Amino acid sequence: MDYGTATELASQAIDDSNDSLQLFSLSLRESKVVLCSLGASIQSWRHNDNFDIVLGYKDAMSMYQSKNPVFFSSIVGRVANRIAKGKLSLGGAIHELEINNPPNHLHGGGLSGGFSHKIWNGSIVSVRGGQGVQFSLTSEDGDQGFPGKVQVTATYSLRPSLSSSGVVLRLEMEAQLIGDKPSPINLAQHSYFNLSGHLSSQDDDGGGTLNGILDHTLRLHADSYTPVDETAIPTRKVQTLNDDPVMDWRKERNIRQALHQYGVEKMGLSADATENDLNSREPSIGPYGFDHNYVVRKQPGASIPKVAELSYQDRKLTVYSTAPGVQLYTANYLSSSENASICKTDYQAWSAVCLETQHFPDSIIESEKEEEVDSAFVAGKCPILTPQSPNYNQCIDYCLETDAKAAEETSGSDTLTQKYASVEDMWQAQDLSTWYKRAKDYYEDNCAATIEGVLGGIGWISDTDLNGSREFLKGIPLPKTEGPSVACECGAGIGRVTKGLLLDFCDRSDLVESSERLLFASPEYIGNDAYKCRFFAKELQDWEPPEKKYSIVWIQWVLCYLTDDDIVKFLQRCSESLVDGGIIVMKENTCADPAFVVDVDDASATRSIPYWLDLIFKAGLKVTKHQMQDDFPDDIYPVPMFALQPFHSGHDGKTSDTVAYY
Repeated sequence: MDYGTATELASQAIDDSNDSLQLFSLSLRESKVVLCSLGASIQSWRHNDNFDIVLGYKDAMSMYQSKNPVFFSSIVGRVANRIAKGKLSLGGAIHELEINNPPNHLHGGGLSGGFSHKIWNGSIVSVRGGQGVQFSLTSEDGDQGFPGKVQVTATYSLRPSLSSSGVVLRLEMEAQLIGDKPSPINLAQHSYFNLSGHLSSQDDDGGGTLNGILDHTLRLHADSYTPVDETAIPTRKVQTLNDDPVMDWRKERNIRQALHQYGVEKMGLSADATENDLNSREPSIGPYGFDHNYVVRKQPGASIPKVAELSYQDRKLTVYSTAPGVQLYTANYLSSSENASICKTDYQAWSAVCLETQHFPDSIIESEKEEEVDSAFVAGKCPILTPQSPNYNQCIDYCLETDAKAAEETSGSDTLTQKYASVEDMWQAQDLSTWYKRAKDYYEDNCAATIEGVLGGIGWISDTDLNGSREFLKGIPLPKTEGPSVACECGAGIGRVTKGLLLDFCDRSDLVESSERLLFASPEYIGNDAYKCRFFAKELQDWEPPEKKYSIVWIQWVLCYLTDDDIVKFLQRCSESLVDGGIIVMKENTCADPAFVVDVDDASATRSIPYWLDLIFKAGLKVTKHQMQDDFPDDIYPVPMFALQPFHSGHDGKTSDTVAYY
């Protein structure tokens, strides 16, 4: 399995200026994403050159010359969304901002030069096992009226989805305060999505923009939203969707029907008038539709929360984000101004949907004023960078499936034959309050403190397993340390891997095991070398390893018991525990065709290789070596071995560590 590749395209010079617009492409499978340094924007996202799912201008120069009043495709900031009356209070000072959405400030500033209208610096970078495109921007103190100096980066990369044909476009947005003057920061990606393509009328394949997004369906993973006043500023209250069915997207809804309901119940139009508006795509009483912030539901177990699912025929775009909110905007203000003379085609109201993941609008709230605001609203407030807390980050994954039904069919199941449409549906169905206890209880009842016990009744494979691991390690250069080298065996059981392998490669070994019973038996099993070991009775999801301690962190047949979220966090902590040049070795069961299989008896999840690689990617690690364990019996799961190291971004566009997967 391969990751995306990046190519720098011909730049476009700006007349009467030394600046130029840089263009890049990301390619993987049948997807190609074109990016531009103007606003760190997504210019197009094509599948097999057949359809483009992103609205926008004909080319980057048209976007520059038009001044992009509707924020097509760009990253918006310094503070996304609206700020009431263009005023923010910070540190006792009132800062005046541009009123570009009267009577309010919108998206960090528009024509005067918010992040969406600035030219960023672009470069090709290494990203885990492939290439990405990183844009960087320095925003000075006072830029657009905002206090403080910040350095911002936006990194785009492509990787495979868990299906055989889908792709995931990841955007990682980061900001760092420069100096000691505090600054608010709230970034969002403002692409307009339409999965039907960019023809002016319906074609034989059902592509086109005749109906805009009216034939699409949408589902949001949110149980509440933030109501707004007549100028679209949140009331700073959070309202449950149980009390407002018009705003409720918890179940998949047809967007045309939802807009019809909005027109009748929120705007007071008759059913016939609303139907006429939708048919003509020209609202009779001025723009209306959805332009509201929703509170993303907490999703325990998942590695990154699912935000939204936009569908059209067999195509599906799923959005994931670490942000607490998402602005649903149904392109209510698009009009004849966005026409084919400058845009990809003629656009009208409801031509697309924006899913802007963000912190809440108008939520710059200093800590001493939090008590005056609804605590549920404060939970999504705009971050304020300070010298004590200088960093901001948000990760967004856009997963595009062009055969959504096939992707669902290969998703996964459990040992009771229950099938799940997605990884997130699987985790939502689990009782996570008992997940770890069930696994621990199962092994306390069924796992004797012997090789036969810790290997589940097939102890005879131990020598074969250790020999395969030894050959795997022999080909990996290990770091030289000033003092004794230390390994760590995670989920150690009785210390089988420490005794049979790790002490041959390192001077000492730490054993981490949740079962005190097994851990107490390990010194006797290890024998004369037990004095070289330290023993920690700790569950891995809670273990905090020391920093820069280990040359090898060995993880075998234990991550199957952790949730996705805990695996990512655990791998990140392990990464920080490595000495320079140290490695993590992960050796786990894997399934072939389905993405996962959940064992309901011992509360474990066997994951496919793409699933494992996805979690490794999210943990910020790169695979430097992999191979399959040989000579295991055919009736057990295949076992891959991965050598992992921390990913460090580089700007040379090379990927010396690229590994080909199968």
